[in-house]
Amino acid sequence: MKKFISILAVMAVLFTFAVPLSPVSVQALSFRPTFQLKSESGILYHMDTQTVVFEKNADKQCSPAQTVQIMTAAIAIEKAQSMEAIIEIPPNVYNEFEKYRSRYPAEQFPYNEVTTSYLEEGEQFRVQDLISAMLLESSCEAAYALAYVIGEGSIQNFVNMMNEKAESLGAASTHFTNPHGLYDESQYTTARDMLKITEYALGLPGFAELSAAEQVKTGATNINPEGYEFNNVNLMMNSTSEYYYKGTKGIKTGNSNQSLRCLVTRASRDGQNYLAVLFGAPFDKDEYDDDIYTHLNDAAELFEWAFTNLEHKVVLEENQEIGSPKIKYAKGKDYINLKPANDVKCMWLATVDTSNIITDIDYLYDEVCAPVEAGEKLGTLRLRYLDNEIGTVDLVAYGDAEFSYSKYISDVFVTYWKSPAFKTAMRIATALSLLYVAFVFYLFNLRVKRRRESKNSSRN
Repeated sequence: MKKFISILAVMAVLFTFAVPLSPVSVQALSFRPTFQLKSESGILYHMDTQTVVFEKNADKQCSPAQTVQIMTAAIAIEKAQSMEAIIEIPPNVYNEFEKYRSRYPAEQFPYNEVTTSYLEEGEQFRVQDLISAMLLESSCEAAYALAYVIGEGSIQNFVNMMNEKAESLGAASTHFTNPHGLYDESQYTTARDMLKITEYALGLPGFAELSAAEQVKTGATNINPEGYEFNNVNLMMNSTSEYYYKGTKGIKTGNSNQSLRCLVTRASRDGQNYLAVLFGAPFDKDEYDDDIYTHLNDAAELFEWAFTNLEHKVVLEENQEIGSPKIKYAKGKDYINLKPANDVKCMWLATVDTSNIITDIDYLYDEVCAPVEAGEKLGTLRLRYLDNEIGTVDLVAYGDAEFSYSKYISDVFVTYWKSPAFKTAMRIATALSLLYVAFVFYLFNLRVKRRRESKNSSRN
């Protein structure tokens, strides 16, 4: 009987502690300027932090005019044998432009949109001279010559290279049909895509310098012993122009009746560098019937607004406490403080208080359990301002949290007493106890009965 009772006791203890142990758990912000941009589409990019600080219809497909030549220059730099390699202006190049122009009614494509540097057929130039003629003067014959020679006699081969490069850069809303930028209804891009293309081009050897030159003089050619002088037509670089903006560096202008006025340019001041892409600025005249270069005005206003009002600043400090979730099994604490893994910096408008930033916390675990080490990631923090997402940063433990065995064991017991498993165990234990009592009662009665029979037998 003692052995039977011992077995029942062991079963009860095993059943109680057979509960499995719980596992131990261990930065594009676009602001709104005060002025109205006349361009149909535009984007302003802070090059130092790779941040878009303003955009307007930046994903709208637009006709890019001669800004296409940015990609032409990039492919030429990549594919030419060297910048000193000699390229000859192909025969009948101007006839090709005339054929191109004749595809559209004269009122849609006047001949003066074929911008040239008056290079002669059969004339030989260095690759870098032709790139300068394109970037500074929008020379269509220079673009055609580079494409014809590098494309091994096929303009389409070169255009294929342009489209392949655009795809590789993530410019998914871009399609090129020619290297010079003359209007084609099937040729389009977006301000955001052109930003990607330009940023890539600026990283290629020689592009930044060539596109920012005010003037380039070539050496003698096989036809012209005096060579050529190419002048940058971006009036923002001309100190005698009313459109002059100090710190402007190139990059490419473009104009056509269909594309309207287009511009890709950059400017620097006090160590800050911005890149602007503008498409579809309207043609306009002043009271004297002189042209108003609305795209240049837009660029100057954007640059001035950015240089005056934007700053790269810390909007969330690394030592700032953000969130205090409950923690289980920790010695001496029921909550654990979190902080950003690092400072959060971004371009910020000086007139906007950073307290207006909205923070959304996503915890990594539904329930934090000790032990936890200082710096361990326990969540992420998303920062928003108006409709803009500033970025995300990891949330980490501010300090250590040691594991408490006493808290863990206590929690196991408390949890088990309230669990369905405990209720089941109690039912089984009660049933076994009743069976045991019934069995003992049965044995007792059996013993009493046998004693009586034994006494009766001895009497007889």
